[in-house]
Amino acid sequence: MERKIIVCVCHGLDHQLAIWVDEEDGFIYIEPHLTTRRNFFSRLLYGLKYAFGFKSRYGAWDEIIIGLEDQLKLRQILDEGIRISDRKSSKPFDQQHGGY
Repeated sequence: MERKIIVCVCHGLDHQLAIWVDEEDGFIYIEPHLTTRRNFFSRLLYGLKYAFGFKSRYGAWDEIIIGLEDQLKLRQILDEGIRISDRKSSKPFDQQHGGY
């Protein structure tokens, strides 16, 4: 399956995911866009914090709001992954995983 791009409803290019299904094993790969800092000094400060082991207690989180059109893309990708997994196994996906 080709790679699908899901962009946040805010249309910010920092908020996007690339998603694709491995045709052999049915694994779904999700590749989030990682923000780069444009200003040299903010990148330097971020690098120094990393070098000295500073970690936020909240972690590095962001969000993406998925609109209806992209929800349908996501559903198609998930269905494709389940279909490939079912084809590879002797039992259907819902029987393997307790009726999900």
